[in-house]
Amino acid sequence: MTNIARNLLIRDKIPTIVSAKKPKQLFEILNVYPDYGVGLKVAPNHWIDKGITECYYEVTNVKLKMKDITHGKAFGIKVWKGKILNEGKPERIRGTYKWSWKLWPIKKREERIISWA
Repeated sequence: MTNIARNLLIRDKIPTIVSAKKPKQLFEILNVYPDYGVGLKVAPNHWIDKGITECYYEVTNVKLKMKDITHGKAFGIKVWKGKILNEGKPERIRGTYKWSWKLWPIKKREERIISWA
């Protein structure tokens, strides 16, 4: 995005989406969805990097700070290896600023098979 376009968007207070390749904090992902992502399933990247599968949070509530939409508290139901923890009661999602997050299920790149017929 050019500097002129960025300045126009900032001046008109239109939210912009930062580069998709940059690791994102949880609130950077949630603030572009309706109702701040309530109902979405998210997982921190460090779980994915360790090969932990079937683990995620289902977002149930988001409380943002008034001045900044990238800070606040998020609550969700934790699912660990396919089992719902804490009897399905929402808990505060920890590490919202520390790790980069992704939407769950994690989509793997599909390998294309080329046949030479």
